[in-house]
Amino acid sequence: MTTPHLLFSLLLAGSLSNVASAQMQVTPAMRAKAQTVARDCRTDIRTLCARVEPGEGRIAACLRDNREKLSPPCGAALSDLMPR
Repeated sequence: MTTPHLLFSLLLAGSLSNVASAQMQVTPAMRAKAQTVARDCRTDIRTLCARVEPGEGRIAACLRDNREKLSPPCGAALSDLMPR
């Protein structure tokens, strides 16, 4: 089972993987959005991404690839964090 802190880290890393600048700092707003995704997508991750190995943005990619299957709360949370 993925802990909320690990889930937060996985989603935040995945959401920031497309950022060009390695010097970018995580803002409180970005952290809050990632925590919302972690909370609202917990069930979706367990069901849609259960076989995905965590790390390097793979969980975020799984959610993005399964966007049409996401629960409404998860889809809404992701729309703010990830580009379409």
